[in-house]
Amino acid sequence: MNRTSTISSIFLACILSFVCHAAPSEADWKNFNHATVNSFVIPFYQSLSAASQALQQSTQGLCQSPSQEALDNSIGDFHKTMDAWQSIQNITFGPIEFSMRSHSLQFWPDKKNHIGKHLGVLLASDDKTLLNEDKFQRVSISVKGLPAIERILFKQSALNELKANKFHCDVLTTISQNVSTISTSLHSEWLKHMRGQFADAKQLDGYFEDDIDAATALLKTMIEPLEVIRDLKLKRPLGSAFGKEKYKRLESWRSQRSLRNIELNILSLQLMFEGLANILPPERYHSISHQYTALVDAIKQINTPLENAVRTAEGYQATLDIYKKIGTLHKELETSVSALGIHLGFNSRDGD
Repeated sequence: MNRTSTISSIFLACILSFVCHAAPSEADWKNFNHATVNSFVIPFYQSLSAASQALQQSTQGLCQSPSQEALDNSIGDFHKTMDAWQSIQNITFGPIEFSMRSHSLQFWPDKKNHIGKHLGVLLASDDKTLLNEDKFQRVSISVKGLPAIERILFKQSALNELKANKFHCDVLTTISQNVSTISTSLHSEWLKHMRGQFADAKQLDGYFEDDIDAATALLKTMIEPLEVIRDLKLKRPLGSAFGKEKYKRLESWRSQRSLRNIELNILSLQLMFEGLANILPPERYHSISHQYTALVDAIKQINTPLENAVRTAEGYQATLDIYKKIGTLHKELETSVSALGIHLGFNSRDGD
């Protein structure tokens, strides 16, 4: 065999190793969709619904009998609700799109301090009619979700203010009710409507054209969120260099859980990625799996709140390394999915 034919054979073997996996059947994608929706999307929305209902109940208890113990209970339920939200935050299509529910649950990033301005006006108004269901729907979307609750619960003077001003408590419980209502509706609508769209992706006037189109929607929510984490949750707070970091740009700096958010995001995306185990070529699947593992390990190496870590040289560098790892992971995921014949198309963040 001459040199040219040897090179050709090697090249052919290389491309065949991917081509064998490059075009999964529509049945393969249907199985991926079914498993992702039933083992990932719906259970995580169920967790969000349950956690937000507990938050609603604990904030009501706090306002009925304000005490440090009751405040601590509400803070604990806030964390559980935020945990649940961060684990399903990547799903950006379907019921979450209706009535700007994602922004209602979490208005972020808040580049112009809309939450602070509008929440301040609302609290100062002492107008209970604004909390009626019809009027509250017309209140700024920035004060209807978890960041507004965070501002109320994590103030140093939170307990004293809630004791002194019943209206502040009324605002807190109204926002908690809104979060619970949205979360419960999301779970219910995925059960009653969206699951059926994946069961029969080709139905007349359905949400998708076919099973591949449905898989594409899910894959976008596996890949695009890595850009959000990289660019908004990390790059923007890091600034241009150490010493120019802006820790108040971190997602949840008041509750000091910004790193926890990122860890949950990554773990959630990793779990979703595992659904591609029988679709991607083994070497590509294992390469990406190792990157996920290394990324989670790097996150766990930061043992102080990110809000503090980025203000030290060592912590800043560790966070920058995480930023770079996410970029590498995002690129390989995009390349791998594209090689399967899936075209993600328009990026919802284009133009940001």
